Amino acid sequence: MDTSHVEHRDEQPAELISGVLHDARDLAVAEVDKLKAEALTQVKGVGQEIKIATVGLLILTVAAVMFGTALALGLVALELPPWAAFGVVAIAFAVAGGVFLNQRRAIAKASQAAA
Repeated sequence: MDTSHVEHRDEQPAELISGVLHDARDLAVAEVDKLKAEALTQVKGVGQEIKIATVGLLILTVAAVMFGTALALGLVALELPPWAAFGVVAIAFAVAGGVFLNQRRAIAKASQAAA
């Protein structure tokens, strides 16, 4: 609201203060609306990224299961009993998962120490 052309000499101080407060309120409301719109835009963008990442992780999980099955069947072809072959593959995957979790914990500790 442009008030530069309005003459304020004839107004009472209470009216001037009321006008200033009204203008400040309008400005604050406009700023809050702007921040809400920006936040909604960012949340929508993050939501899309999460959807894409979830689909990617699902596909990678299926690939890991298929790879593990292929490894176990390869061990069965080498005349290892099926229960032992799948057990060996499961233990190998568990060890790999543990290594990755420990690495994540180390990164989390380092970032907490830096903060």
